[in-house]
Amino acid sequence: MAKSFDVHFYEDARGRSQLKEWLRTLKRSNPRAHAKVMRMIEKLEEHGPNLRMPHAKHVEGPVWELRKDELRIYYWQDDEQVFIAAAGEAKQRDEADPQLVSYTLDAYREWIEEL
Repeated sequence: MAKSFDVHFYEDARGRSQLKEWLRTLKRSNPRAHAKVMRMIEKLEEHGPNLRMPHAKHVEGPVWELRKDELRIYYWQDDEQVFIAAAGEAKQRDEADPQLVSYTLDAYREWIEEL
């Protein structure tokens, strides 16, 4: 399927990206999981806001999570065609990691302030 939406990785004011760092670590430690995460991102690029359970779930405020097995990516929709992915994890518990959700909410607020 053709790519209809863009997914950008959030970077803070210092150029740091939790998601990029996590993906680099994941690629070295678990290439299969890394490939799975990249397919999750492709699915968001293909389906955008039409992506729902079991692939995407609303978490809090503007924050959603991409889901596949234990893998999660926290993101928000920036405009009709663009999504911002801020954080990722290999989930350790049943619910979303509160620290990563908080990080993503803070990233969203920073992003909005810069517009």
